[in-house]
Amino acid sequence: MLAIAACGDSDKAAEPAPLATTMAATTPSAAIASSEAAPTKSTASKDATQAPPKAAKVEVPRGVGLDYQSAQDLWRAAGLHVAPAKDATGANRIPVIDSNWIVVSQDPKAGSTVAAGSFITATVKKDSDD
Repeated sequence: MLAIAACGDSDKAAEPAPLATTMAATTPSAAIASSEAAPTKSTASKDATQAPPKAAKVEVPRGVGLDYQSAQDLWRAAGLHVAPAKDATGANRIPVIDSNWIVVSQDPKAGSTVAAGSFITATVKKDSDD
């Protein structure tokens, strides 16, 4: 920053405060540091009284017999994560167009109760496989 000084003695009475003093009191980092120094009373009491959230349980929907895309949609809507599918033929093919594959089994089984966010794995085959 640049400060301009007056050139005469008569202007000394009208000189503003030094720039460094003015800036130190108004910098955002100083305001942030002072606000983070101590939590407010309402924040401290709220944190102490809140219990940790309980893990929700979900029932695993049946995806067997559905096309893989529909099964994934169903499982995700139930709160599950879908792990990469396994190829039922053992050829380690990857389902690129999920709607062209059929779910032949799933793990965990339909109807079981698991924690929300658990992973489910499907075993799939192409609808053109015998």
